[in-house]
Amino acid sequence: MQADTPAQSPLPAPSNEVEKPQVQQKPQAQNLKAVPQKTKGSVVELPIDTDRRDHQRKNRSLRALQKLRPQQIRRRILALSFALIVLIPSLFGTGYFLFVASDRYSSTIGFSVRGMDGTAAGGDFLGALTGLASVGTTATDSFILMDYLEGREVVERLISDVGIVDHYNGASIDFIYRLDTEITIEKLVAYWQGMISTTFDSTSSIIEVEIQAFSPEMTEKIAAKILAYSAELVNGLSQNARRDAVKFAEEEVRRAELRLKMIRMRMKEFRSAENSIDPTRNAEVQIELIAGLEKQLLEVRSRLATLVGAIDENSPTIRQLRKQDEVLTQQILDKRSEISGRTPTQLTTESADTSRLSSLSALLANYEELVVEQEFAQQAYSVALAGLERSRAEADRQQRYLAVFDPPSKPEEAAYPRRFTNSAILFLGLLAVWVLATVLAYSVRDHLK
Repeated sequence: MQADTPAQSPLPAPSNEVEKPQVQQKPQAQNLKAVPQKTKGSVVELPIDTDRRDHQRKNRSLRALQKLRPQQIRRRILALSFALIVLIPSLFGTGYFLFVASDRYSSTIGFSVRGMDGTAAGGDFLGALTGLASVGTTATDSFILMDYLEGREVVERLISDVGIVDHYNGASIDFIYRLDTEITIEKLVAYWQGMISTTFDSTSSIIEVEIQAFSPEMTEKIAAKILAYSAELVNGLSQNARRDAVKFAEEEVRRAELRLKMIRMRMKEFRSAENSIDPTRNAEVQIELIAGLEKQLLEVRSRLATLVGAIDENSPTIRQLRKQDEVLTQQILDKRSEISGRTPTQLTTESADTSRLSSLSALLANYEELVVEQEFAQQAYSVALAGLERSRAEADRQQRYLAVFDPPSKPEEAAYPRRFTNSAILFLGLLAVWVLATVLAYSVRDHLK
């Protein structure tokens, strides 16, 4: 098919432009197709290879489809995630550890809290087998000491004695470990807990304390202060325990002594009221006297009963016997009145005996009650005194002290940071996280299919 000759433009050409000659295309093969081409003043149709154009279009489509394959997308995502999770953080971390991180010096103190009381052999053997501290040892004081060294009081004392705030916010310290100029005490305590490390071996009861600082001199100075604070705390705990034990025993002695004094005062008032030092002994004497008088009265009355009717009633013997009867009876009544505290009256023998026994029972009951209370108070006072002596001896025997076997020393080289070790640990840790996340992602994808 031949291309048609392009038609002449119906509009006249501008006067200032030269009219271009008409181009007549040569006939091409059947696979060629003429396309119109616009020019100034005319439209020309140029032939294009349609097969090659279609082939290029198909190739571009295939390449685009290959680029969008899921496997390649996953590989690119894995590479990107590996770079974001492992490579870039590892590079930054390694750069920090190798070039930015400040040197930290370390000083270790080793000591143990000991007591004068010692520990039983069986208790030590059991503690060695079980790994637990024996009952009655100084393990409690050791844990108290460890908590104290990481607490606020030690930080406040170090601020005033050593000036740790000025040291830890120095300009030469890296930005991670440098303290702020305006920092609260709570944050400072948390920072201090990162600069001190305490360990306790329950089998040997040994405490090790590691202190970190940014200069050898300051490290040694802080370690020496920590050791001094530890000794003061242990001595204070020992003195407080001893003082509390002795104080409790002394209070018991004072209570027992006060009770004994009160009982003795009541005994004194009782004796003054009864006008007798020992009413029990006086009652026994009075009873013996009354018994003797009653015996004599019985003999007189027996003789009088024998002589009545045998001799004259007005005879001297009868009168004398009757006079003895009256005297003995009056004496018996007087003695009974002394015991009972009543006015003597003419009573029958039965009623007199009942009155005597009743008053003696009340008197002796009150006195014996006081005697029992006094004896009990005396025994309690004796026991309290013995307990006080035992408490003092036990307090002296259980005195605590700090046994130091590793004193503070001045370090010569920095122990931290472990630059290459920390870099390797960081890389391996990030790699493990990336591998774990990748495995989990693939597992989820496989379960969703």
